[in-house]
This record gives sequence, C-alpha cells and structure tokens, in this order.
Amino acid sequence: MIRIRSLIIILILYLIGYFSIIYNINILYPYYYLKDMVLYPVRALESKEITLSDTQNNTLLEAKNNDIEELKKLLKIQNITSDFNYLNATVIERNREYWFNTMTINKGSKDGLTIDMAVINGDGLIGRISALRDYTADIKLITTNDVTNKISVLIQNNEKNVYGIMSGYDIENNLLKVIVQDNKIQPNDLVTTTGMGGIFPSGILIGKVIDIITENDEVTKVARVKPSAIIEGVKYVSVLQRKTILDN
Repeated sequence: MIRIRSLIIILILYLIGYFSIIYNINILYPYYYLKDMVLYPVRALESKEITLSDTQNNTLLEAKNNDIEELKKLLKIQNITSDFNYLNATVIERNREYWFNTMTINKGSKDGLTIDMAVINGDGLIGRISALRDYTADIKLITTNDVTNKISVLIQNNEKNVYGIMSGYDIENNLLKVIVQDNKIQPNDLVTTTGMGGIFPSGILIGKVIDIITENDEVTKVARVKPSAIIEGVKYVSVLQRKTILDN
C-alpha cells in the first residue's frame, strides 16, 4: 500500500515536471505569488520610509544652505573697516510668547560683552544687549513692543537727510514706526542709525520707507519702515565691540 502511494506521488511529480518543461511553467510560481502577497505591506512601508527620508534630507539641505548664506553675509560685513570688532554669536533661545521682543545668544560677559552693545546680522540692525550672564546674553530686538525702546534714525532722502525717532512696531504688517517732522520723505528712502546716544554706531542699515501716515491726532507723522533684517528667523548675529588702542 505504501509502495503504491509512493509510486503515485512520483508519477504526479513526474507529470508536473514534464508539463512545466513543455509549457514553460514555473512550478514555484504559487510560492512566489504568496510570498509577494505577504511581504507587500512591509515593502510598501519601506518605500514610504525612503520617500520621507528623501524629503527630510532635502529640507535639511535647504536649511543648511540658508545657514551658509547667513554666515557669508556676516563674514562680508566684517571685512568693512570700522572702529568696531565683530563677535559672532548663535541664537540659542527665543520665547514664543515674546518672539519679536528678545532673543538669547551663546556669548556673555566672559566674552567681553557689555550692556547696550549693538547687535547686527548681514542684513542690518537686530537690536542691543539688554541682559548679561557669564556665557549668554539677551538681545532686545528693534521689533520689541517696549515703548521705551527708542532709536535715533537718519532717513536718507534725495533732497535732504531727515532725522526721526524709531518707536514702535506693527507686528501684523512687519513694519517699524518712525516719528518724523518732515513730509518730504519718499518710499524706498533708506533708514540708518545716526550714532547719537552712544549705543548704536552710525550708518547701520535699519530698513527702507514704505509710506508715510498721519496719526489719529492729525499732527504726528509716522514713516512706516520695512526692516532690512529678517528677524523672525535669524540664527546668527554679530555683536559690535568698540576697538581699543591695543586692538589697533
């Protein structure tokens, strides 16, 4: 009985092999078919992971290129001869509730920083040092809503230079407010620091005039200025330290 079963099995295997050769049929096809069905979800997930990884790599590459461009701008301004040294620093903290008021950098009093030192980046004025610790410092930004944060500015008009006081920030439109006494100011006039007050050196770019409006009192004229520095996403800054005789 067992011998007959063995012969039958051998005959069946022979016939399967014979017809597979004659008709070019892969006898392992059912195995591969079932294998593909079982492994399909796993392979689909692996493919998705690769796609996500590529997207993340592109995002990281773009962020890295932006950082490089920002650092290039800092190096470029440091080649300008002036009475100041440039101490590069990295932004390490920003309070989301006061995003446009302050930021913290990784340099402090141990690095020679003092209160009220001017802080810039490759595009223009960022703010000034407002608080110090040994190895970190807080910067009060020019976009702060602190009404006591007033900066003397110079508006470079084609007809004449106009002085004003920068006081206030319109967060919705990303515009600085400059109180002026002259209505001859034109859109695109450049706004820089005056050097008055002993805090900010003269000639640091702040932005350019967008338009002139009159306040509710119908007397006060305000130039609305677009900041030259994109403060919202700044990562690297330079602190201006006045050179000493030893530096020269």
